[in-house]
Amino acid sequence: MQDLLSIIIPVYKVEKYLPRCVDSVLNQSYSNLEIILVDDGSPDGCPEICDDYCGKDARIRVLHKENGGLSDARNRGIEIARGKYIGFVDSDDYIHQDMYMNLWMNIKREEADIAVCGICKVYGEKPAGDISFENEAAVYTGRGAVKNIFDAKLYLSSVVAWNKLYKRELFHAVRYPEGKIHEDEFTTYKLFWESAKVVYISGKYYYYYQRDDSIMGQRKVEFSADILEAYEQMNEYFTNAGEWDIVQLIKYRYMCLLKKYAVQLKKAGEYSLSDKLENIYKTEYKKNIRLIKGIKRKIRLWMYRWFKINF
Repeated sequence: MQDLLSIIIPVYKVEKYLPRCVDSVLNQSYSNLEIILVDDGSPDGCPEICDDYCGKDARIRVLHKENGGLSDARNRGIEIARGKYIGFVDSDDYIHQDMYMNLWMNIKREEADIAVCGICKVYGEKPAGDISFENEAAVYTGRGAVKNIFDAKLYLSSVVAWNKLYKRELFHAVRYPEGKIHEDEFTTYKLFWESAKVVYISGKYYYYYQRDDSIMGQRKVEFSADILEAYEQMNEYFTNAGEWDIVQLIKYRYMCLLKKYAVQLKKAGEYSLSDKLENIYKTEYKKNIRLIKGIKRKIRLWMYRWFKINF
């Protein structure tokens, strides 16, 4: 018997993309779904599109609310979700028809708390690169899944909210941070840490649409201190837990981000903020270089400290 899955779709200024997104969820081979469309005060035609879909399929629920941002929309969806498992889809993306079937089957087979699938980036109307539907599975402890966030190859699929299926109980004490961007960096590690087992499948079932006017598109040219704050909170979380192997990974990524943004801001003429980040980098380097494991990482940080680096 299929468990009920609650799929939460935050909706804001995406009338061009919303039908494709909702249709891809409605057409899932896994049918026991409740689809929660959270209209985050969208000023375009999205509220009417949501209501129209609600009238066509009994599995759809619509929540209209004042604009509060992506995290607030996700949190409101979590609060009214009735499913045993929860998933998220961003409303400008779409998914393969077998995504939730495969995630659910792997959760059940491995007795996991979270299932993760691969991601395929989409530019225009065409997915980029290889589209793999092979379902090779890799199983990690929650601790191992946290460490995957710091792996270059697994970073994107690990950190984002939307290519996953979660046991609902994981959200009892976890919510997305309101008023922040990089909301996933504030949150996913907590969900992994609370999990006994996380299963990754290799199939690329989530289609991540790339558009210039999205929040992510804007992040490419704008620095936000939120990403640094997320890593500072992560550091405190695992320092309190005494997880020093994870702490040194956090410190390494934090210093790399400081240098990356310092260079980019300098190129953009933001000299004051660039200098501020450079000074923070120097302080962090002196404090933490002995903590960092791996000679390649140490050399890279040393080069960042003493040489001009382009990002």
